[in-house]
Amino acid sequence: MSQPPGFEDHNHPDHVYKLQKTLYSLSPRQLYERLNNFLTSHGYERGKVHKTLFIRKLNYDIILVQVYVDDIIFGSTNENLCQKFVSAM
Repeated sequence: MSQPPGFEDHNHPDHVYKLQKTLYSLSPRQLYERLNNFLTSHGYERGKVHKTLFIRKLNYDIILVQVYVDDIIFGSTNENLCQKFVSAM
C-alpha cells in the first residue's frame, strides 16, 4: 500500500491509514435515493430508459448527470451550468 499521488507526506513516506469503517455511512441504495431526491427537487428529470441518467434543460442548454455506483459524471453545453452543479453538490 502506498500514499496516493498528490497526497504524499514527505515527512512520513511509509505511513498510510487503515480505515476502521467504510467511507460512506449510507448503503449504495440509500445514497442513490438521496441523490435522486436532491436532483429531482432541483429540476432534473430521471432518464426513462437509464434510471441513473439525470437531465436538466434550460432554454437551449442541457446538463447531463450520470450516476454509476459511487461516481458522478456530468457535462453540459454551458460551463455555468457545470459550475452551478458543482456548487450545489
